Amino acid sequence: MSLIRWQRRQVPTIFDEMERMFERLVPRRWWPLEEEEYVFGPAVDVYETDNEVVVKVELPGVTREDVNVTAQEDAVVIDGRSKQEEEVEEEGYYRRELRYGSFHRAVPLPATINPDEVQAKFANGVLTIRAPKAPAPEAGKKIEIE
Repeated sequence: MSLIRWQRRQVPTIFDEMERMFERLVPRRWWPLEEEEYVFGPAVDVYETDNEVVVKVELPGVTREDVNVTAQEDAVVIDGRSKQEEEVEEEGYYRRELRYGSFHRAVPLPATINPDEVQAKFANGVLTIRAPKAPAPEAGKKIEIE
């Protein structure tokens, strides 16, 4: 009788399955290039009006100089860095919920926009991005048959 070496196999967890589903649903281009490099993605509100798409990004404690916004026809990408103002020892903390470090958020838009006309304003810790909608493509041209 020959012996067969036993190999331990890891049973996939629910988290492994969720990650696999996420990879199928969300295109890789929305992912940050280096996952470990980014600490968090800021909270956003996205809504559209008849003429534009508006994205509001909550960035408390961040300065205008520490934020980058890139516009594409179907998304806006916000990234930057939140700096901690003072070094504090861990000892004596009862709760630590404020986030510091790099952030990244790619926001898919509900309509096609014109990236050249996007405007961004930063006030009171809220970044507001206004993106005019691109004109809808024509449905087509009727061709006369000869």
